[in-house]
Parts: sequence; structure tokens; C-alpha cells
Amino acid sequence: MDSFKKGYDFFGKNASAFVGAHAGNEYISSISSEIEKFQSEINRFQGFETNTSNLQGDVAEFWHSGTHNIDAVLKGKSVRTTVDRSHDFASADVIDSNGTEYGLKYYQTGIKSAKAQAESIFERYVKYKVRSLNVGKPFDSLEEFMKVRGYDDIQLLNDPIYSGQVRVIPKDQMQEAINWLESKIAKESIIRPDQVKRYEDTLKMLKDKIETPQGTESTPLSREESELLARLAKKGEFDSGEHGFATEELVKYKYVMEQAFKAGLTAATISIVLKAAPEIYRAIDYLIKTGELDEKQFQKIGFAALEGGSEGFVRGTISAALTTACKAGLWGEALKSVNPAVIGVVTVIVLDVMKNSFLVANKK
Repeated sequence: MDSFKKGYDFFGKNASAFVGAHAGNEYISSISSEIEKFQSEINRFQGFETNTSNLQGDVAEFWHSGTHNIDAVLKGKSVRTTVDRSHDFASADVIDSNGTEYGLKYYQTGIKSAKAQAESIFERYVKYKVRSLNVGKPFDSLEEFMKVRGYDDIQLLNDPIYSGQVRVIPKDQMQEAINWLESKIAKESIIRPDQVKRYEDTLKMLKDKIETPQGTESTPLSREESELLARLAKKGEFDSGEHGFATEELVKYKYVMEQAFKAGLTAATISIVLKAAPEIYRAIDYLIKTGELDEKQFQKIGFAALEGGSEGFVRGTISAALTTACKAGLWGEALKSVNPAVIGVVTVIVLDVMKNSFLVANKK
């Protein structure tokens, strides 16, 4: 029984360090996975013969979705975005896991991008009609055009087709787009009040990046940068690391400590259970034998739990912080491949030395 107790106590004492190290390793692995996915999605356009000025809009969709997801995993948030390659009428380009839709327009100027984001149902119908006439194809009436696309009220023809979507444009075009929209609102409110709504809606929803209520966001992108990405993507030469997306650059000590504290709390819970379990067993055994509980026995359980949780928290936090920092490359390339189990062992040894040194210093 003494051997079992020693083995039990040993596991209860040391398990938290290994749990913390594993948590840190998992955190860095999840970041690396998102970075690899991001790079792969951009390079999926390798071999495309599409003109760069046209392809850059498609590449921008994967840039915003990918950089958002990297930011989300860095911050430990569950929200994710996906690129919806649908070509349906007014379909969103990117959708997040909360259901929010984002539409991107990466035109040559801020005015053109804003105008495209504010396009009305009627304007889209006119384009459709002109294209049909140019190729000699029959076309639907305005009423039929709207009905097929889910609109049953002709009064909606001046509404923006992207209503409800967050409108994302290049970061360097924001001010020009805002100025143009404000000018259109002021002008149309006098001569064509029925047109004001779509410009106001666009201005309200205009962004240069994806943002969610969870505090996650994508990295803004200029029109020039999107064209550069398109050129690299066509050659399959986009390297995420060269654009600032590498663990050693992204993982700040703020994130390291946040993940370490999370791992520490998990480790503390395990230590509490393992430390307190024998005392709970004794209390139950006492209850069975006497039919009553002793207050001091429960006090002893409480102190055991507190001691186990506190020590487990420290062990788990330190080992997770060490592992995360190593895996992220914060202490050099050589330590990125360190085994999490080694971190766990080192944490146990170091803390025991500290603990025993303190006892010796106090003549114990």
C-alpha cells in the first residue's frame, strides 16, 4: 500500500507539468497549421492564366480569411472564416462561423470600389440587360429578374444588392471611398432621396478588414499589395513567412502567457483532484464507519486541494510557457523542435530544487 501511495503521490505531483507542456505544444501546432493552410490557399492559383488585375480580387479573399484565422488561433478564439466561391447573385465572398457575411471589392480606385459595393438591384438589372443585348440573347423583365433572385417587391429595386454584408475594400482606398459616399449621400438626398439608403448602408458597413465581436481580425491589404500577391500566387511562390506570418514573429509573449495561464488552470484542476482524492476517500470511509462527518477532516481536504491546485498551477503555467516559447522560435531555431516531455521533466526538477532550497534556507 505504501508503494501505491508513493506512486500515486508522484503522479499527482508531476502530471501537471506534462499537461502544461502538452498544451503549449498544441497551441503552437494549431498556429502552424493555420499558417500552412493560408500559404497553400494563396498558392492554389499557381498556373492560372487570369490577368493579375482580375486575379488579385480572388487572392484578396483568401488573404483576409487566412489572416483572420491565424489571428483567431493566436488569440485562442474559436471563430473561423471560410471563402465561399459561390457565383450566385450577390453572394458573400467570405463567411465567418457566426454567420456574418463579408463582400470584397478590390477595384482600381476607392470611388470604383465604393460604387461597386453600393450597387443597387436596378443597376445590376441594367448591366444584365445590356450584356444580353450585346450577345443577342433574350432577357427577363425587371419584375421577373427580381422574382428569380428572391425579391417580391418592386419597391426594393433601389436597395443595395449586398445589403447585410460587411463591405471590405483596399486599405489605401478607405478615405477616398468615404469621401465619395458622403458626397453622394448629400447630393442624392436633394435630387433623388430614394437612392440615399444604399449609399448610407454602404458607408455604415465599409471596412478595410474582417472584424468579429470576439476581437479577431484580418490584416488590411492595399490594392498594390493584392496585385503583388496575385503575381506570386500565379507562380506558386507565395511564402507566408516573408509577409510576416511565421510563429517567431506572430507569437508575442502576451499570447504565450495567456496560453500558459489556460494550461495552468487545467493542470491545477488535475492536481486538485489527484491531491484531494485520498482525503475524500478517508472522509467517506469515516462517514461509513461513524455515520457522521468531522469538520476538521473537510478542512484537511480543503487545504490539500488548495496546495495541490496552487502547485499544479505553477508547474503547468511554467511548462506551458517554456514549451510555447520554444516552439514559437522565441529562443532560437534550435529549440523549436524540443520535446514537450523534456520541458515537463525540467520543470519538475527546477521547481523541486527551488522548493527544497527554500526549505533548507529555513532550516528545514
